[in-house]
Amino acid sequence: MPTPRRCIVDEDTVGTYHCISRCVRGAMLCGEGKEHRRGWIEDRMAELQSAMAIDATAWCVLSNHMHLVVTTRPDLVRSWSDREVALRYLRMCPGRWKRKRKGIPVDGPPTEEEIEEILETPGRLGVIRKRLSSLSWFMAKLKESVARRANLEDGCRGHFWEQRFRSIRILDRTGLLATTTYVDLNAVRAGMVDRPEDTPNGSIAERIRMLLGMPQRTRIRLEPAPFDDEAGYVAHVDAWGRTLRRDKHAIPPELPPVLERLGLGRQRWLDLLRRGWDELRGTVLGTPESRRQEATRRGGRWVIDLTAR
Repeated sequence: MPTPRRCIVDEDTVGTYHCISRCVRGAMLCGEGKEHRRGWIEDRMAELQSAMAIDATAWCVLSNHMHLVVTTRPDLVRSWSDREVALRYLRMCPGRWKRKRKGIPVDGPPTEEEIEEILETPGRLGVIRKRLSSLSWFMAKLKESVARRANLEDGCRGHFWEQRFRSIRILDRTGLLATTTYVDLNAVRAGMVDRPEDTPNGSIAERIRMLLGMPQRTRIRLEPAPFDDEAGYVAHVDAWGRTLRRDKHAIPPELPPVLERLGLGRQRWLDLLRRGWDELRGTVLGTPESRRQEATRRGGRWVIDLTAR
């Protein structure tokens, strides 16, 4: 029996989660002339971040599914005034049909009337405050926007995503490093590119641009890598990508190290990941101590971890 999301996600505390969502019936999210849809996802993530208390550490969009590593920040929302909560919510959910009926420009800024309507309803304000750091709300608003645009472009109707989304709670820095490395190497291991720096979209592409002193390609608020420094993290991702496995693509071993290719020098880092790090069959990822604490939080004796094969 699947673990209920309410057991995995604690909406009242800061938490980091690996979210995976796949298209229905193997439909194409990107690829085959649909590469521009990656931009849709990244633009929508940035829009939602501008209104919500959601941080992003890694993301990757593949041909029929996407991976996100995000952190919910209810602590930030609690520090916002009621007025700021109302403003942020109206930017995220402008109420297009209501605005059309009232003759208000759909894309215009929130009006005083709209703000006061929320402020005068304490019960609604409390619900909205929780939504601004809700993982489910973030994923719903992200996926709904992409599904509507994709269905319109494809000239079809109905479900675009296979299910809501899958979420794995990341318990500690070790688990976060394993997860971000997995996500940042998805394009390489899927055979889309040979090297991390060739990844056209995603968090690893952003980190490499920043290392080169180039501006970010997206407006996504990217959190620091779970490593001592950004250069060391890129070296770590590059080194792990060279670990060849059957049935998986990997960086060709004859290519020079990524930091040498970029003219940044190279650092040696120990391999912190276990074999079988992409066995995504549990609900948490972390050290044994973190798993015991998570089991206690859930009121049980154990939790299913992402164990090696």
